Amino acid sequence: MIKTKLSIAIAALGTIAATGVSAQENVPGPTVEEVIVTGSRIARDPLSTTGPITIVDSEAISRSGVGTIDELLNQLPSMGTTGINANDNNGGQGLAFVDLRNLGSARTLVLVNGRRFVSSASGVSSAVDMNNIPVDMIDRIEVLTDGASAVYGADAVAGVINVVMKDSFDGVRINARAGATKDGGGENGDLSITFGHEGERGSFVANITHAQRDEITYNDRDWAGLTSSMGPNGNIFTNYGSFSIGEDGVTLGEYAGYDIGQHMWLSGAMERTSATASGKFSITDSVELWSEASFTTKTSNQQLAAQPLYAGNGFNLNPEEHLPEAVKAQLQDAWQKADDAYAIELAAYNAAHAEWEAQGSPEGQEPTAPVASHGTDWVDGFSDFRIRPVSGGTRSYEQTTDTFRVAGGFNGDFSNGWTWDTFASYGKNEGENVILNSYNKTKLDEIFSGEAGLDYDFAGGMSPEIMDYFRYDDYEDNSYELLNFGASLSGDIDAIEFQGGALGFAAGVEYREESGEFNPSAQTQSGETFGNQQDATGGEYDVTEVFAEFNLPILQGARFAEELTADVAVRYSDFSTFGGQSTGKVGVVYAPVEDLRFRTSFSTSFRAPGIYELYSGSAQSYEYLIDPCDTSAANEDGQGANCGMVGAGFTQAGNQVPTNIGGNEELTPEEAKTFTAGIVWTPSFVDDLSITLDYYDISIEDAITSPDLQRMLDDCFRDGDSAACQFVTRGAGDQIVALEGAKMNIGQIDTRGVDVDIVQNLHFDSGRLGLRAQASRLLEYNEFNEQSGTESDYLEYVGTTSGLYVKWRGLASATWYGNDWDMGVDMQYFDDGYSPYLPVKSMTYLNLKAGWDVNESTRLSAGIDNVSDKDPHTTSGSDWNSFYDFQGRYLWAGASYQF
Repeated sequence: MIKTKLSIAIAALGTIAATGVSAQENVPGPTVEEVIVTGSRIARDPLSTTGPITIVDSEAISRSGVGTIDELLNQLPSMGTTGINANDNNGGQGLAFVDLRNLGSARTLVLVNGRRFVSSASGVSSAVDMNNIPVDMIDRIEVLTDGASAVYGADAVAGVINVVMKDSFDGVRINARAGATKDGGGENGDLSITFGHEGERGSFVANITHAQRDEITYNDRDWAGLTSSMGPNGNIFTNYGSFSIGEDGVTLGEYAGYDIGQHMWLSGAMERTSATASGKFSITDSVELWSEASFTTKTSNQQLAAQPLYAGNGFNLNPEEHLPEAVKAQLQDAWQKADDAYAIELAAYNAAHAEWEAQGSPEGQEPTAPVASHGTDWVDGFSDFRIRPVSGGTRSYEQTTDTFRVAGGFNGDFSNGWTWDTFASYGKNEGENVILNSYNKTKLDEIFSGEAGLDYDFAGGMSPEIMDYFRYDDYEDNSYELLNFGASLSGDIDAIEFQGGALGFAAGVEYREESGEFNPSAQTQSGETFGNQQDATGGEYDVTEVFAEFNLPILQGARFAEELTADVAVRYSDFSTFGGQSTGKVGVVYAPVEDLRFRTSFSTSFRAPGIYELYSGSAQSYEYLIDPCDTSAANEDGQGANCGMVGAGFTQAGNQVPTNIGGNEELTPEEAKTFTAGIVWTPSFVDDLSITLDYYDISIEDAITSPDLQRMLDDCFRDGDSAACQFVTRGAGDQIVALEGAKMNIGQIDTRGVDVDIVQNLHFDSGRLGLRAQASRLLEYNEFNEQSGTESDYLEYVGTTSGLYVKWRGLASATWYGNDWDMGVDMQYFDDGYSPYLPVKSMTYLNLKAGWDVNESTRLSAGIDNVSDKDPHTTSGSDWNSFYDFQGRYLWAGASYQF
C-alpha cells in the first residue's frame, strides 16, 4: 500500500483529477513542502487548510477538451448556475461568467495568480469574463468554497476562484483542437502555441491562442421553436376577436402566431485571439523580479428575430387613421357580430331576470348579467396592432472587446526565513457594441403624422421605404479600469511557540482604484429606440485595505491530536463610496489521528456595490414575465382578482415586460456570515481512498439584487397588494409599460448544503483506475424580500432561462491510466425540479474521453460529450434553462506537439 502525506493532502484539498504514485514505482513518500494555498497568505502544509478547496489541474483541463475554462468549472457540483454562458443568446453578449453556490457572479471573486483581474463585462458590471484567460496557460485552478473577504477583500462572499498560470516552460508546444455537434451548428476550434525558456536565474513563458465558435440556431435543433403574436403582416387584437392580416394587407383571417424561431439563434458565436506572457528573474539569491502581461481581443455575435413593435413598447397606431378602409370595415363587421351576440345574451338575461323576480328573487339563483366586453364601437374595443419588420432583417448583435492587463513586482526572503512581496497591476477592458436593424420611435411618429411624406399603411407588411426611414444601427461603447497596488510580509514569529510550531503571521496593505463608463447611443439614452432605454453610466471609487493573518499550530504529533491548528484573519477596508468595513475569519483543523481530520470555519464577508449598481441611470430591460391579468392559455393560473383596470378579454403582448433595472446610489454593502464544517477521512486500511464531507451555511444580509418581478406582479394583480402595485404602470392597450426593478438592498439570502467527494485509486501492474464521485445536496435557498415582505423558497426551483436550484447535483468519473494512454467516462447529474410553468425532470449526461501519448512529443486526444444526445427539458413550452446542454451529441479531437 502506498499512502504518502502528500497524497493525503491532495485528498484533503480535493483535486478534480485523481493522480498519485503508480504501484510500479514503489518509492518513499515525498516530504510535504509548505506552500501558499488559496484562502491564506501564510505558507503551510496543504493538510492544514480550514476551508474546502477543489483543485482543477492542467492535466484535467487538457483531457476535458474544453475551449473555455468555464465549461469545465460549471460541471463541479459546488458551482452555481446563475452565471452567463454561450447558451445565453438573448442578453448574454458573448460573456462567460461563473459563480459559486448560486449566489451570482458578483459574489464570487475571480483571481489570477492570487491577484484581482479587471472586470470585463460589456458594460460596467463587476464580473470577470473567463474567455479572457487562455486555457493552455493555466497550471491549475483552485476553487475555495468559503467566505474569504478577510483574506482577499470585498466580493469573496461565496468563495474564490484562483486561476494559477504557468510561470515556466522550456521549449515550444503547439496545441490544436476542434469539435462539432451531431445536429450541426456550434462548430468550434482553437490553435495555440506556448513557448518559453528556463535559465539559471530566470525564466519566461508565453502563449498565443486563436479560438472560434459558431452559432447554434433554432433551426439546427428539432426541439427548439418559438411562436410570437407579432409577424411580418401584422396581427390585430380586439375585445371582440383576434385577427391576422393577409399578405394583401386587406384581408383579415383567424389569428395565427408567427414562427420567429426560424430567425433566432440558441447559442452565440465568438472569435477570440489572446497573447499572454510572464517571466521572473532572480536579481540576487533573495530578491526576485516578476512580471505578467496579457491581451485578449474578442468578437461575439448573437441574433434575435426582427424588432417587435406593439403598443406596450411605443408602436402607437391609431386604428381609425392608420388602418386601410377594407380592414376597418371587417373590424366593424366583427364588432357588429359581437354586439348582436351580446344583444341576444342581454335579451335572454332580461327574460331570465324577470322570471327570477316573478319567483320572489330566490337567494343564490339570480342570473348573471352579460358584460359588454366588446366595447361601445369597433374602435373602443380595439386593443393592439402588433407587427415585426421581418423583411428588414434580424436584430444582429456584435460586441468587440479588448482586454489587457499588466502586473509586476518584487518578492524575496530575509535571512530569518520571512518573506515579502510587492506588486502593482493595471487592467483595462474596452468594448464597442452594435445592434443592427434597430428602429427609431421618433422617426415612426413622423411617419404616422405624415411629416415623413410616406404611406403609413402597415397592414400586410412594411414597405422598404418605411423601414429604411426609421431603421438604424445602434452603437454603444464601454470601458473599465482597475489599478491595484499591494505589499505583504509573512513568516513565523519564533518568540511565540506552540507545541506544534511557531506562530505563523502575515500582514499587508493594498490600494485599489476602479472606474468604468458605459455610453449607449443617443437614441437609446433618449428612449427613441424600441429596444431597451438606457442612460449613460460612469463612476469610480477607491479602497485602501490593511490585513493580518495568524496561524496557530497548537498541537502536532500528540496523543489523540495528530494536529490541532487554528487560523485567524482580519481585514479593514476603507471605501470612498461608503466608508469603512471590517471582516474576520476563524478556522480550526483537528486530526485525532492521521487518517481523520475535522475542519471548521466561521467568517464574515461583504460585497461592495459596483459601479453599474451605484451609478447607472434609468435602464430598461424586457423581462420574461406573465401578466396575471392575461386571459389567454399562457396564463395557466387564470386572470387575477385585481384586474379591473384592463379590458375584458385582455391578452399580454408577447411574454416580455418593460422593466427598469437602473442603478441606485443609496445602495449599501452586503454583509455575509459563512459557517463551514467538514470531515476528511483517508483510511489507512484502504489503499488510496479519501472521503470528504463538508457542510456550508451562508447568510447574506442587505442583499443587493433585483426584486422578484413575477412575484411583484402576482402580489399586485392577484392579491391586491398596494405596496407591489406602486411599482407597476400600465399604458396603451392596458399593457404593462413600466415595471420598477432597480436593484435594492432588499433583505436576506440564506443557503445551506452539503458537499460529498469520494476518490479511489486502484493500482494494477498494467496501470491505474481512478474513480471519483462528487455530489452537492442543496438543503435551503431562501430569499426574503423586504420590499414586498415575502419569502421565496427556491429549493427545487428551475428558472425559465437561468438558475438551477435542484436538490442534488453530481459528477462521477472513471478513468483508466495506462502506460501511454488513458480512457475515461464522466457522468453529470441534475435532480428534478419545477419551473414557474412546468415540472422539470432530472437530467444525466454521459461524456467519453481518451488520450494517447504517441511519443514523448506528441499526444492525441478525443471525446464525445452528451453521448446519449439528451435534449434539454423545456421550462415553459418555449424556453429552456441555459445551464442545460444545447449542443446535443458533441464530438471533439485534439493534438499536441512539443519541440
